[in-house]
Amino acid sequence: MTDQQKQTILIIEDEAPARIVLADSLSSEGYEVLQSPDGQDGLSMALHSHPDLILTDLKMPNMGGLEMIKELRKDTWGKGAKVIILTNISDLSTLQEAMSEETFFYIIKGDSSMEKVLQSVKTALAK
Repeated sequence: MTDQQKQTILIIEDEAPARIVLADSLSSEGYEVLQSPDGQDGLSMALHSHPDLILTDLKMPNMGGLEMIKELRKDTWGKGAKVIILTNISDLSTLQEAMSEETFFYIIKGDSSMEKVLQSVKTALAK
């Protein structure tokens, strides 16, 4: 078993088809994948399982991605958690707010291929 196979990625995405495609792609790359349909559940999962990386959408029911990240950063472990935002929200103010929360990448779903997402995951996990 390689180190990559041991790495766990939590996907927080309310759109099931997008979440499943991401999970399948990451699983086929050898990652262990956890899935959550909203920010509230995703926060609980992250604080319980301490994944190596979190991929989160921003607009979700119960708790949005930015609010989830802010709550995550209040936790001792969560302060250093690696986060990539994967969303369709592309306005500058949201981007600036997200980056102020120490996220690794801000990826616009509609502008990115799965290869770019996988490369971003590998880059974030290598740091």
